[in-house]
Amino acid sequence: MVSANDNGSSEDALKAREFKKTVKELESKRARHTELITVYIPPGFEMAKIMNQLKQEQGTATNIKSTTTRKNVTTALERMVQHLRLFGNTVPDHGLALFSGNVSEREGFDDFRVWSIVPPKPIRTKVYLCEQDFFIEPLKEMLESQDIYGLVVIERGGASIGMLRGKHLGLVKEIRSMVPGKFRAGGQSANRLARVIDGMAEDFYKKVGEEASAIFTTTPNLKGIIIGGAGHTKETFLSSGHLHYTLRDKVLAVKDVGTDGFEGLQELVNRSKDVLADAAVTHEKEVVEKFLEALAKDGPVTYGEEEVRRAVEMNAVETLLLSEDLEEVRVDLECDSCHYTESRTVNGIEKFRYDVKAMKCPKCTSSTFNIKSEKDMIEELAEKAKELGATVEFVSTETNEGQQLFRFGGIAAILRYKIQ
Repeated sequence: MVSANDNGSSEDALKAREFKKTVKELESKRARHTELITVYIPPGFEMAKIMNQLKQEQGTATNIKSTTTRKNVTTALERMVQHLRLFGNTVPDHGLALFSGNVSEREGFDDFRVWSIVPPKPIRTKVYLCEQDFFIEPLKEMLESQDIYGLVVIERGGASIGMLRGKHLGLVKEIRSMVPGKFRAGGQSANRLARVIDGMAEDFYKKVGEEASAIFTTTPNLKGIIIGGAGHTKETFLSSGHLHYTLRDKVLAVKDVGTDGFEGLQELVNRSKDVLADAAVTHEKEVVEKFLEALAKDGPVTYGEEEVRRAVEMNAVETLLLSEDLEEVRVDLECDSCHYTESRTVNGIEKFRYDVKAMKCPKCTSSTFNIKSEKDMIEELAEKAKELGATVEFVSTETNEGQQLFRFGGIAAILRYKIQ
């Protein structure tokens, strides 16, 4: 989650969400042939040289045998060259990523589009590709959080190894144990059996240590490791020395956890709020829990787009909570004849652009609407709240709390005072 309580950080939050949304959009595009153009320009390159290279590629593309593919490639390159002129002679400080092509999903129809992205981190390598898909791996790597923790939940019956990346919790490996539970025996038989069980337990700890070490030693930017489990098993494992020596100083805490598997990892994260105080996942849980607790007590909160929008307009919002996964678009419509206007929130903007042509104006009942403007609904609502001094919180759906917010429509607000 990205939070914002001033103009600068709010702008950063919106930019981060827009970057993530654009990468997701680019990932969904696929051509019928090798005709989608990807260009990465590192900082410091001369724009004129880049444009000359693209023009040379246009000349080369005229040799493509397929008429359709040739037209799509040359047009995509021409659109990209035209778009580059908007940047003048200067490549932005972090470089520039460009994507161009015919992304129409209907055969026989053209939909040439160009995307330009100034990424949050510098581009290191110059790239030119013409493929069926856009090459977005460098951008996806930039999306990965630097806030990474290793997790191990271990008990007598098995162990689970997981990773917390920002707000995303993942189960990486499960290991089943063959160590038996309690037994009844007496005398020498009991001693013999105890030694056998101790040996099996040691083998189990060794296997868990090897697996965890292999995963965590190859994880860049690992901030720390948290170990959980029932009883003394977790402490025994930690003292067994089977975790790689380079990782032992990274163990931040040992917590009591009642189960293993993905649920055990979730419980370990929940019990580690003190350790993860600065992590994005902890802040996300806290802000959503604050909203849910106030809602349960009939406190000053509201949810749903219509009610939250009304609260924003009344300047009653203290904290605005917005789900990152919302994809609705806010459109302004205008009648061709009487110029009546209205605004709507639309889910599925592509279909709406076709449907609006048949919509009749409710005032003059004869003329149709035109779309006057389109804007990402979350961006539009966040900017309104920001202008009135509210804190804006973007919440993922990768935590239980984030999923709960999404079930409330993905839009909620903690208010300065109750409104009727």
